[in-house]
Amino acid sequence: MRQKEMIEAENLLREETAAFIGWRESLSAIPTINQLQEKANAFREMELQKCNRKLSQSNLSDKEMEAVERLSRGIVNKLLHGPMAHLRKTESVEGKQATVNEISAMFRLEEEEKKGRSRGRRR
Repeated sequence: MRQKEMIEAENLLREETAAFIGWRESLSAIPTINQLQEKANAFREMELQKCNRKLSQSNLSDKEMEAVERLSRGIVNKLLHGPMAHLRKTESVEGKQATVNEISAMFRLEEEEKKGRSRGRRR
């Protein structure tokens, strides 16, 4: 009886260890997810500023301007959902790193990181 319980406990421990390792490895995607969101929101804000000049001449109300803002946020969130879900679901350490590298290259996140670092040094 004790032998059976010991085997069950070992199996449970293996499962929980694998789940913990998977969770811990998923944390490695967080910096890339943050960079992706920051870059997308920077583009969104630049385009909104361009558009706001034209829209303000149209005498839109504050409520209408807020609707345009929400619309732009919704579009960005929907576009980023796929890449971010892909980053989160990759299971192996090697697969996770490959996915992070793919997303970084695809969205040129490293270029932005280098620009940010060089701006930080100039200050």
